[in-house]
Amino acid sequence: MDALLRFYKIIIGIVELFFGIPFIGGLIIIAHAWTPLGTLIFFHVIGLVLAFVTDKSKAGSIFGIIGNIIAFIPVVGMFMHILIGIVNVYQGLRNK
Repeated sequence: MDALLRFYKIIIGIVELFFGIPFIGGLIIIAHAWTPLGTLIFFHVIGLVLAFVTDKSKAGSIFGIIGNIIAFIPVVGMFMHILIGIVNVYQGLRNK
């Protein structure tokens, strides 16, 4: 289960970093009427459940949930996606 959580955090971190790309990520999110933000919140909830089951750090998932709620503001969203992506990839690589 630990390996699954590590892989999951790395993948969700890469997705967050993709949405943090200036203009491209924002255009995709706006073109889909902010639906990707709701999807990412759902994925972070799954990550939070996995973190509870494996007794690992929950900070990346909680930060992802809160950050994606705030990310509907375009420029703030870009920075939030970059920060969330870095935190999740770091936690996935460090097995936290």
